[in-house]
Amino acid sequence: MSDAAEGVARSAAEEDLARSAAEDLARSAAEEWVGLVTVAVLGTDRRPLPVARAGWGARSSSPTSMADPAVELLDRAAGVATARRAGRRPAPAVPMTDPAPDDPRPPCPPAAANQLARMLGGQHDVLLPEWFARCRLAGFQLPHHLLPTLLLRGRRNPAFDIAVRAVAGGRAAWLAEAMPELRIKAAAAAATSVAGTDAFLPPRPPPDSGAVVAAIVGAFHDRSATWAAAAQIRLSVAALDPTWLPPLILELNRAPFHAVTERTRVDLLGVAQLRDEMIRQMPPANSPHAVP
Repeated sequence: MSDAAEGVARSAAEEDLARSAAEDLARSAAEEWVGLVTVAVLGTDRRPLPVARAGWGARSSSPTSMADPAVELLDRAAGVATARRAGRRPAPAVPMTDPAPDDPRPPCPPAAANQLARMLGGQHDVLLPEWFARCRLAGFQLPHHLLPTLLLRGRRNPAFDIAVRAVAGGRAAWLAEAMPELRIKAAAAAATSVAGTDAFLPPRPPPDSGAVVAAIVGAFHDRSATWAAAAQIRLSVAALDPTWLPPLILELNRAPFHAVTERTRVDLLGVAQLRDEMIRQMPPANSPHAVP
């Protein structure tokens, strides 16, 4: 027999010996573990610890544990558990997810992303349609960390889902593929394919925004701007021509205090200020005030 053949035979014999030793050790560890678990279930006061099987006594016993059966049980169990975990074969690697599709648009400004997070939390969410419309016109990406929340909310509101996907682009489909719970429902998918446009639109501006501002201010002077009327007035503020927002904010700050109208005043002031900030953060892409 040649030296090469002898080397191959020797390697095969060593591999068989190593495999046999590993199988014996695994079998011994399993038997040792079963015995320890049985004692742990019944208790060391009702069932004495079995004698450690070959190869396990020296690894797990210590002077401290020999004085207390419960401590010895835990020491031996820790040794067996460590050996079993160390000898476990690694599971097959999970396939890597393809990277998100490239999006050349700039990211949404941090301030605008914070505004969106506030609205998703229920603060002045009447402005959500305008936020999405302005984000799309400004040519920004949606905040990546808020996209799962947006897609989950869209599963309950098809019109909202259309608006989100119109701005999110290919990243929405990529994320839904990676997270099945974010996939669009059948009804929403049908609505998207039929409509093909954004149904989640901001309210149309009134013919005379100045008259609307005057009416809102007058409602605080005659104390008719109660909380019951706040929802309707809020929609009016969301529809105002943006140039009238600074005068409205000024007048709301000047409005006289009254317990009946104060809650409405604070709420409308917040809507007007948030909308004014949103417009400054996300001007249209072709605007001279657009972020470079």
